[in-house]
Amino acid sequence: MQEHELNTIMDVVSDPIKNVYDISSRKNVEEIQRIIRIFKINEEQNMKTKLFAIKNLATFKLVLSNN
Repeated sequence: MQEHELNTIMDVVSDPIKNVYDISSRKNVEEIQRIIRIFKINEEQNMKTKLFAIKNLATFKLVLSNN
């Protein structure tokens, strides 16, 4: 999911003139914090997926080398 899609879903729109997010209300601040948490979770999941893929490939090569 792209950042602009999340902004659309959560109704957080950046200010095009100042190129900053509107943090005038508590609701907007909380939505921005949610977006940040989602991106962090996504990054962690990508790392875990890569590590699992490397582990599985290494295991597969080990099995093939033993046969």
